[in-house]
Amino acid sequence: MGARHAERLAEAGASVACFDIDGDAAEHVATGIRARGGTALAAALDVSDWEATLAASASAEAELGPVGAVVANAGVLGPIAHVSELDPADWEAVLRVNLSGVFHTAKAAIPQMRRHGGAVVLVSSISGLRGYVGAAAYNASKHGVIGLMRTLANELAGDGIRVNAVCPGWVDTPMFDAQVEIAGLDRAEAIRRWAPDQLIERLVTPDEVSDAVLWLLSGGARMITGVALPVDGGMLERTSAPS
Repeated sequence: MGARHAERLAEAGASVACFDIDGDAAEHVATGIRARGGTALAAALDVSDWEATLAASASAEAELGPVGAVVANAGVLGPIAHVSELDPADWEAVLRVNLSGVFHTAKAAIPQMRRHGGAVVLVSSISGLRGYVGAAAYNASKHGVIGLMRTLANELAGDGIRVNAVCPGWVDTPMFDAQVEIAGLDRAEAIRRWAPDQLIERLVTPDEVSDAVLWLLSGGARMITGVALPVDGGMLERTSAPS
């Protein structure tokens, strides 16, 4: 999803800073943007590291100017285990990326954004709006993102900064493939079983999440702040399994 958010923002005319713990992956996205005539830089960044996130933010400002739009997308799945079996180290590792990493990303951008306003989108999940067995760390981290979003929306509105979250359902990404592998299924079988969790019985595409992200960052959403927007094909509203 992060790659598509970056590419779509560049297509809309933004200069984009691409950060990823995999520096080669970030550079691949940035190179593609530049090849299409856009402006992009890339750097390896572990968002769980506050000092590194602050330094990356400062470097991006020096090259591209102060940030006006932020998408905090980095996330990890973590192991599938009941709380009674969950290793505390695994719990902490997931929260460091999925929650502290989002906090670091937003915090590093705030001083730049206060100069001229802007918008922030934090990527949560349907798992931030409901709980799933065996995913305590992931669920808790994504619930935490929504709490952080609501706090930031209140704290930053006076500075002309809007803050919202998107909550994707089953999205066709490498994280979905990782969940398939953990479940011991082949991909076709996983889609057959899991896509009907959504009222629209197919996987969400990364572009469909990006559509929501770009709208929330745009002037078209100028009166929208403090919202956790499901992009889930109706998963949250599914009241019974299809017959």
